[in-house]
Parts: sequence; structure tokens; C-alpha cells
Amino acid sequence: MSSTALEPDPSEVMEIKLEERKGRLHVILDTDVTSTQVSALRRGMVDALSKHGFESWKSLYLDMRVSRMIDSMGVNWLFAENVRLKDHGKQLVVRISSPAINRVIVFSGLDKLVTLKYRRRKQTR
Repeated sequence: MSSTALEPDPSEVMEIKLEERKGRLHVILDTDVTSTQVSALRRGMVDALSKHGFESWKSLYLDMRVSRMIDSMGVNWLFAENVRLKDHGKQLVVRISSPAINRVIVFSGLDKLVTLKYRRRKQTR
């Protein structure tokens, strides 16, 4: 059994919309950003960038509000995506609502490189 058989399909973990009027490529994640998901996230991002190109938008808006956790591989993926976007003159905007993810992003220093939009979600319990 190959390892790719266990990996989720990128369309299962992310939704991608080009919002030309707002000048952004909107990527909505429907999963945590952990080592088990990073390969699917990476493939999905490569597919999205090859499909939409870099001409019709200025920033990639990564909506991680559903995500509750991120691990070191997830942080490394975000750093790599930021480098790829900067190489093409684009900006990465990350929207989160998890205090745990906010702490990890601030601790890693990623908040100094990307635009971070953090609004803590209301407690439901």
C-alpha cells in the first residue's frame, strides 16, 4: 500500500475561489494544518496556483478559521508558501480564530512575514 492512498484529496481539505474584484485568491481550509494534511495542502496549493496563475490577483487569502491546531510541518508549509508567493510579488494573508494557532504563529515569527488576521472565536462550551 502506498502512502498516497492514505493522504486526503486536496479538494477534501480546501476550497479555492478566485475573487478578481477583491484582487485575491481565497483558499479556505477545512482541516487542521498538521503533518498528516500538509502533503494534500501542498498539492492543492500547487494545483490552485497553476490553474489560476499569478496575474489576476494580488494576495492569497488563506482562511484557517476552521483549523484548531498547527504543528511544525504546518508552520514550515506556511513559510514555504510565503516564500513562493513573495517570489512572484504576492502577499500572504492568514485568517485564524484559534488561540493555539495564534500562539504558534507568533512564536515562530511568521506573524512578522505575513499579514495575520486574528479574531478569537466565541466559546461554545
